[in-house]
Amino acid sequence: MTGNGAMVSLTEFFSYFDAGVYERSSDIPKSLLEILLDNKEDTLGLLDRGRDWAMEPLALLQPHSYEALLDCESPLLLGMSYVPQHFPDDQPAGLETLAFDSNGRMVEVRPCFRGDSYERGNDCFGTLLALPDGLAKSWLWRTEGWRIPGEPYGGLFVNRRLVTHPSFGWLHADRFLDSLGKGWRRKFLPKLVEMFPDCLVPAKSEYDKNHYMFRCFLDTRPANVFAPTGDQFFVISTRRDQVVYHVHEGDFANLRVLHDPVDAIDRYSAHTLRNLPGEFDFSSWSEPYRG
Repeated sequence: MTGNGAMVSLTEFFSYFDAGVYERSSDIPKSLLEILLDNKEDTLGLLDRGRDWAMEPLALLQPHSYEALLDCESPLLLGMSYVPQHFPDDQPAGLETLAFDSNGRMVEVRPCFRGDSYERGNDCFGTLLALPDGLAKSWLWRTEGWRIPGEPYGGLFVNRRLVTHPSFGWLHADRFLDSLGKGWRRKFLPKLVEMFPDCLVPAKSEYDKNHYMFRCFLDTRPANVFAPTGDQFFVISTRRDQVVYHVHEGDFANLRVLHDPVDAIDRYSAHTLRNLPGEFDFSSWSEPYRG
């Protein structure tokens, strides 16, 4: 189950970005445009194509979420702030976030690198093939992920409330366990490797580290919560079986799986986008993992 938790209002979004909030690239001052054009992300392309274009792939694959998005009247907005420069020769830099208002709180959408979306053939070195097609080819077809942030400009790797992209938000098992509190990694990581030996990619050198490819692509906890609560969903990103594993309130000892994960996450996301009261209950789709 999951509740509503931290959020950013439209008013807070406008107040935070001191270089302005923009609905079209034609409204952006030249100095800010130059910063955006220097970036690899297609921020301007996503801004001008708009929210409807980003959400279009959800129409058939995530119909409940799509209907919830249709209810939102807010356009996609770009908020920008200047980054203070410490030396005279520093290049101008900025912070930017693309988001829209959904029932009183902002939903962030990350742009892809220019010409480098899943729609155009970039499956993130095969990682997106681990996710059910109904999720990967909807939420991540034209974007690099969605989330409900707890602050107007959040860290890249805080993956909360909606489906995000492996490039930024899929936490590896060790890092996710660390987010639950002290001792969780030591208690549960060896058991995960015992259950799924192929999820461990050993360090290749003394400068490398082990990588645990049991990865969380959706974490229902609010952005400011680091405790064993809510629901988390994982795939083994080196596999192509598209099995979605479910952890409820940190209970790794009783790992679960979702049957029909596409429908479950669609209905959960619609609930979340509508900012409905109460917690979403995944029990109708979740069953014990039996190996």
